[in-house]
Amino acid sequence: MTDTDIPEPVRQLLAAIGAALDLPDPGRDREDLDRYETCVSARVHLVQLTIRDVLDGKATNGVQWEADYLRKQTADRPPRYRTFDEYIAHLRELAAGGEDR
Repeated sequence: MTDTDIPEPVRQLLAAIGAALDLPDPGRDREDLDRYETCVSARVHLVQLTIRDVLDGKATNGVQWEADYLRKQTADRPPRYRTFDEYIAHLRELAAGGEDR
């Protein structure tokens, strides 16, 4: 199978699914991990709904619309946790004498 064998709307949907599930690693404290799990769960749910609609023939506006809608829903629900890099930066700040937040 080549790239040209996959219809463009399907390619866009697969890319939107990949982007929805591609989240930065969370920090290592409980709050960050809980927020990460909540975000992952919400994103997986959005992807499942999208796939279900496409496979069940309920994507009445087309596969491209589903891809665009998934992207919009994902953008409307950004990660709300501290990333691993932010966590490490915070630890370095504390080690340098900064204040804990």
